[in-house]
Amino acid sequence: MDNLYENCYDANKKQLNLSHRNLRCLDSATIASYAHCTEYLDLSHNRINNLLWLYEFPHLKCLIMDDNRLREAHFEKLQRPLTNLHTLMLNKNELSDLKSTACILQRIFPNVEYLSLHGNAMCPDNLLLQPFCEFVPYEYNHYRTVLLHSLPNLKFLDHFSLDTAVHLKTSTQINQLQEQHRHQSLQQQLLTSTPKDLWSKLKSFLTANSTRTTTESSTIRNNNCAAFCASSPSDSSYSGIHSEGNRYITNSDL
Repeated sequence: MDNLYENCYDANKKQLNLSHRNLRCLDSATIASYAHCTEYLDLSHNRINNLLWLYEFPHLKCLIMDDNRLREAHFEKLQRPLTNLHTLMLNKNELSDLKSTACILQRIFPNVEYLSLHGNAMCPDNLLLQPFCEFVPYEYNHYRTVLLHSLPNLKFLDHFSLDTAVHLKTSTQINQLQEQHRHQSLQQQLLTSTPKDLWSKLKSFLTANSTRTTTESSTIRNNNCAAFCASSPSDSSYSGIHSEGNRYITNSDL
């Protein structure tokens, strides 16, 4: 084993600590020496901008990359999931979009149980780690719900333990969120419909209502006709009794 970082590796804990070294990527010598035997890797307070070397660590369970100026674009280059990883610390980076981050975590780290994102622009943690958290347009409950929906195995998020009660509450919020997304999708379909589509829908609506109105009117006329025909002759014939008009009728008018 190369002695480049010999003092940084704990063989008993299978832990490699490379924090505070201004690293941008792991070199091939480090990967060859430690990748096959490292389960816990600490790369906090560096300037990591390439993550493809992660696939060289097949047994990695815990990854700490706090304060590396990492953005969503750095993770989007990863194509395969890292299924063994269960602990991920990404505090004080530059993750800014909740939806994109949730999708990335779901795709690359699907089995994560312990996750911390303090100090990122998309995390409304209300801590001094993030001076701009007051400008995040959603509350922490929404943030937690979105992440738990993407990472169903999550047990610990930031400084919160996700116990059974929280899971039940969040499940309800997830259902509400999905219903809201369906409603927004329907609204978007209406907004993006062309005038031709809208006119077609309007014609269908008017045709359906016109047919129903015509049917109802025909039914009313048929009922009135049946009632008229069923009436007795004496009710509809004119007898002229006591009519003042009879005085002006002569024989030639008959």
